[in-house]
Amino acid sequence: MEEPIRLTECDPNFIQEVAEAGGKNVQLCFQCGTCSGGCPTAYAMDYTPRQIIGMVNLGMRNEVLKSGTIWVCSSCYTCMTRCPRGVEITKVMAALKSIAIKSGIETKNKKAAAFYKTFVEVAGAYGRLFEPMLFLKFALKAEDSLTGSVARLLKDAPFGLELTKKGKLAFMPSKVKNMQQIKKIYEKAMGGSK
Repeated sequence: MEEPIRLTECDPNFIQEVAEAGGKNVQLCFQCGTCSGGCPTAYAMDYTPRQIIGMVNLGMRNEVLKSGTIWVCSSCYTCMTRCPRGVEITKVMAALKSIAIKSGIETKNKKAAAFYKTFVEVAGAYGRLFEPMLFLKFALKAEDSLTGSVARLLKDAPFGLELTKKGKLAFMPSKVKNMQQIKKIYEKAMGGSK
């Protein structure tokens, strides 16, 4: 049996916090379920996109930010393009990730959160993605021990070799021309601090 929702535990300001982080129009959702029905990663989520939007509207901050769903969202935009009310669900999921990171909230899906954080960190450092650094930093963040990190790197090595053979993996990072501008964008997106 599921726990009842206790409104005394809900945060009435959460919907505003989500809107300020970039997730607008959440209150327009009328719970039709179109987003969940079309979501290619819904099978791996602890709550469907429809449930997450409903929970945001109720102010269930802790449950939403601790859920694995926000980290499993692949940002494919299927939900957004199909939403009859124009709810920007993909942007809501990104806003929720940002809020969770800023709040230091631990999630159920630690590896997905580690990948997301690493991706943002590497892209922020170089202005674009540098895959070898992404693989290395992710292995160190996702595993609980050095042995686990080495095992993950060895597991991913064949993929890296295949990319290298096809000329798709650079050995040295290249930065964009105006890194100062990228850093400003990155800092603004991360709430003023790195």
